[in-house]
Amino acid sequence: MFEINSTHLLKYLIMIVTVTLATRYIPSCGVLQKHAIYVGLVSGTAFALLDTCYPRVIITDNQDQSVSM
Repeated sequence: MFEINSTHLLKYLIMIVTVTLATRYIPSCGVLQKHAIYVGLVSGTAFALLDTCYPRVIITDNQDQSVSM
């Protein structure tokens, strides 16, 4: 069914909190500061979708590796 990966969940939560705090305290525009949590949620959601659709792929070259048994 649906399994939640705690490592990925932590990564997404860190992204949401970081963007929310940056949006809250860095800009001088009052409108953006009022909606900082929405900006954080949108960025965290976009990050989660990109991470799900395009995960990191590691390709190893088996010819260069020696296997000892």
